[in-house]
Amino acid sequence: MITSTHFFFSKILYKHIYNIDNSIIGNLHDLVVDFSLPLPVVRAIVVKNGKREFFIMMQSLEVTHDNKERYHIKLNSQNLSFVPIPETDVFLARDFLDKQIIDIEGKKVERVNDVRIALVDNKWVLIAVDIGFRGLMRRLGVEYLGIFISTKLNKTFRNTLVAWEDVQALTHGRDNLQLNTSVHKLNTLHVADLADILEDLDKKAQVTLFQSLDTELAADVLEEIEPETQITLIENLSIEHATDVLELMPSDEVADILDEMESEQVNRLLDDMDEDNSTEIRELLKYKDKTVGSLMMIDFLAFSEEMKVKDIMNLLRNTEYTEETSHYIYIVNQDYQLQGVVSLMELIRSDSNALISEVIDENQQLVYLNDDDSVEKAMEWLLKYNLMILPVLDHNHVLIGITSTNDLVNEFGKEWDLI
Repeated sequence: MITSTHFFFSKILYKHIYNIDNSIIGNLHDLVVDFSLPLPVVRAIVVKNGKREFFIMMQSLEVTHDNKERYHIKLNSQNLSFVPIPETDVFLARDFLDKQIIDIEGKKVERVNDVRIALVDNKWVLIAVDIGFRGLMRRLGVEYLGIFISTKLNKTFRNTLVAWEDVQALTHGRDNLQLNTSVHKLNTLHVADLADILEDLDKKAQVTLFQSLDTELAADVLEEIEPETQITLIENLSIEHATDVLELMPSDEVADILDEMESEQVNRLLDDMDEDNSTEIRELLKYKDKTVGSLMMIDFLAFSEEMKVKDIMNLLRNTEYTEETSHYIYIVNQDYQLQGVVSLMELIRSDSNALISEVIDENQQLVYLNDDDSVEKAMEWLLKYNLMILPVLDHNHVLIGITSTNDLVNEFGKEWDLI
């Protein structure tokens, strides 16, 4: 027999455990694992003998195998070390096998078919997760049948392993679901990838993962996911946590989410928000569905016609703005009525001492939408004038928002189930 220093969990699961005198003391029913460490450590084994169940330290075992990978488990000492197991510990078979993990490198959700265990620094640790078909067949006890068939077909029957350093584990304890290890692994992912991963998880895992994200990242992710999932996540946060996340999002995005929620919950969230944010969102919620006002963004760059170019440039250097709001600046009079539109390129090329009103092309014909126009008209005009963004005015010609191609694509995509 060869001493084993690494093996797949399925190879020892439910195997007999032999005493030092070669009598059988029971079967290996599970492993107890501490997932709080960078490499999860196997603390103990669960031994089952009939209806009796007890725990033995993993270090008390000697694992060997023959040339055909048949494993043998034996106690290596007459002095057994029995241990009590807290309810919060994770059981490998019960809580981890067949559950979902996040493959950080592959940027997707996978299911655990088997686990690779190795002896590292005299401790048995989890070093990889098998997410492939071979791992599943191994669990079912028909791995060698798969090898035989693959050989006949001249195919390679490989293990599909994800190294633990690329695994973000979600383990289901007896009564709860926990995000294991530091979430810094998730912070390495692009927001869009993280949103895709979140939507592939089951609902309980979605909530657990979302609650683990810092507030700013949570807000960015929430913008990227489907409305149904957005609502589920918000409804599973405390009011305080939910408003912290929502206040970091554009008001039009928040209005879209709240528009699909129960009025009682909406009022509780709005009452807890900053007054300015709450007022903006309440105004947006008044608009009828499928109108420009219901989709418009109220964050945009607008300046008085009496300002000089250099003063605007100085303000822009200290202003945070999104890609969508950075294409144009809007020039307004003292009543906030739209007077003209200037691109940032035009602004940069202008005389710094000139008034911004002098930069506006005297032949410029303003193209704009009214807040009660239909989204169909908005799409038609954006395409007709080959524009990415259009200003939105009320019927007093006051600039109140902007709408973009992205807003309309998202709206039509939801309606036609394209995104």
